[in-house]
Amino acid sequence: MYLLSLLALTSGLLSSTLATKPALRSLDTAPVLHFTLTRRGGKFAPTEFARDYVNLTYLAQELEKTEARFNLTQREVQGNKLVRKAKSNDVGGRDPSRLMGEVAAEGIWFAKVKIGDPPQEIEMDLNMLVSDFYVVTTTSRKGSRYDDYFSQSAQKSLDRPYPTCYQLTDHFTLPTIIDPLPLSFPYCRPSKFSRNTLGPSGSTLGLAPSEHLSQTGSISLLKQLIEKEVIQHPVFSLMLINGQDGVLSAGGTAASAIEMVVSQTENALNQLGGTEKGNVGPIEKLAPLVKRGRHGKEVVTKREDWETGWVWTEVQGAEGWWQFLMRGVWVDGSKVLQNQAVVIDINSPVILAPPLAAKAFYASVSGSRPLPPPFSNFYVFPCLNPPTLHFEFSGTPFPFMQGGRGAEWSGIPGGKFSLGRLEAGSGYCVGAVVETRMGIREERDEVVHNGKRGRSAPGRGGLGGNGMRDVWVIGEGFFRGVGGVFDFQEHRVGFRTY
Repeated sequence: MYLLSLLALTSGLLSSTLATKPALRSLDTAPVLHFTLTRRGGKFAPTEFARDYVNLTYLAQELEKTEARFNLTQREVQGNKLVRKAKSNDVGGRDPSRLMGEVAAEGIWFAKVKIGDPPQEIEMDLNMLVSDFYVVTTTSRKGSRYDDYFSQSAQKSLDRPYPTCYQLTDHFTLPTIIDPLPLSFPYCRPSKFSRNTLGPSGSTLGLAPSEHLSQTGSISLLKQLIEKEVIQHPVFSLMLINGQDGVLSAGGTAASAIEMVVSQTENALNQLGGTEKGNVGPIEKLAPLVKRGRHGKEVVTKREDWETGWVWTEVQGAEGWWQFLMRGVWVDGSKVLQNQAVVIDINSPVILAPPLAAKAFYASVSGSRPLPPPFSNFYVFPCLNPPTLHFEFSGTPFPFMQGGRGAEWSGIPGGKFSLGRLEAGSGYCVGAVVETRMGIREERDEVVHNGKRGRSAPGRGGLGGNGMRDVWVIGEGFFRGVGGVFDFQEHRVGFRTY
């Protein structure tokens, strides 16, 4: 948390670093690509404009949107393992030509890339629940638009990986890479007679660890970068600086780069302090950022291996999402829950907890209580007594939304754990851990098992459902102060504090 606080104090320096190309400098021996992340629409703000109390109706709508993303898949038995796959498009009346990843939606984290010659800038939405990488162009002017007609380097294939998509290869301009890189991707144009063509244009970068969640069957972006020797390790990492800025690193992590910025900033501040006391000396300038070729010829000497300094935990459960076991939940120094299944979703604005876990969690928060229907998914706690929280992975507790007493997080009472006051003048704040009832009232979804169609038992988390009963969802709030790295090859997730 100290490092993150120092980064906040030097936000001007880091912001200028992220705004340049390349975004961050790789200090690993193997090349790493760093993309600047932005949350579309700004930080998650459930409070009324210029007020500190929450809009409960808005919160309920955001909860419904978040839960809906988990209901687009179902579990199936393939061979000797359980996997997640996209539901048939006719389930729930979905358009048969629509892919799972919704592009250009509000509240989604995205990175910008440039495609084509001349380059066309497009927003690439992160999606940890799908594994497809594709670009969508519609007839509307909403979103960010790429059009192959205006690119001299676009090469169209006759292959159709999806009904509304064909395979396209074009040049990508990536951070720290001098030369444009040819990459292949499904290029989707909804039919003019489809309602989907009225939606926004954009792109989805699927980051799920299983190819079973690919509807197009195309090669993922990460695999293509490895095949072309742009990166070496099949990993990516996430770090959020605040509620609207962050870093996505492909092929490694941003840990070394962040430590470099922190160290140099500390030295600069110390030298400035010495200057004020009369000890005049030259102030060391920050090392300039460098570009390199596709094979990393100009990468700086390694400081530490990208695997060190991280606490690793193995991916478990049905093959598909980044799901694993949380060994414990700590409230004010006491372990109140243990061995909880969790799924990582960076686009979830809050932490979702299943009913029994949510009740046990808030029973340990002094003075907390649930709200009455229709907002019974939300709990409140005394604003002047926020809890100190930790999530435990592989025996190591990590701080979660810690905050002091009073208004210390963007002016919101109750500290970082608070979403805002319950109402104007209230002494109660709404907690950022929200009860979810996913998987409890599941419908009878069809499931394919050994080539035969059957039906899962209703209300019992059967195979045909989303399998989210008794599962937590760890959203963006956890990653403010905690970095995460995701390893496709070893099927594991690592954490460290900043």
